[in-house]
Amino acid sequence: MIIRFTHVLSIASVLVLLAGPVSAQGIDIKGYGLFGSMTFTASDTFDAVLDRTSGPIVGGGAEVGLPFGGLYVGVGGWRFKDEGERVFVSDSDEVFRLGIPVTVEITPIEVTAGWRFKNLSRRFIPYVGAGWSSYAYRETSDFAADGEDVDERFSGYHILGGAEFRVMRWLGVGGEVAWTSIPDGLGAGGASQAFDETDLGGTSVRLKVSIGR
Repeated sequence: MIIRFTHVLSIASVLVLLAGPVSAQGIDIKGYGLFGSMTFTASDTFDAVLDRTSGPIVGGGAEVGLPFGGLYVGVGGWRFKDEGERVFVSDSDEVFRLGIPVTVEITPIEVTAGWRFKNLSRRFIPYVGAGWSSYAYRETSDFAADGEDVDERFSGYHILGGAEFRVMRWLGVGGEVAWTSIPDGLGAGGASQAFDETDLGGTSVRLKVSIGR
């Protein structure tokens, strides 16, 4: 079954609507939007193609706080998109731009389980988490030859940590840092093969705005 980013947002919207009645039963539900920046592990590859190693991300998701201390589970996703150009990398790692525009789009889905340290403070709540990541990677060009465009999905894992400040009972803002590893997401050809970079993951810094408990 293919899980798309729009499906994640739909699930998050439904869960937020259910947050009120379910919270009364000891289960907290909230939806969130996120904005941030992703710095990719394959720095040489992204610098060659996009002329930078990081870029903005935007997304959202939902979390469910279970009635077992601070245990929570969540599902979320985000999107990175940028324009660059195809390149040729010589044996000496010299990059030659080919003047062929290319669009790189990455859309991850993240499933996380973790712990919220709710007993430390009522309004400032640190948390940690880890889980499974699924990255949809697309690389397209108007003048691509057969086999040059890429549209694949790769799996890996992530760990994260952050803190949330409860502005009001149903509104929170916070920040987190997440590290992701997507082994063998790159390296099959092109610049990533030349630089021997195979990990599609990286480190992201995120600002999150949540609605719910």
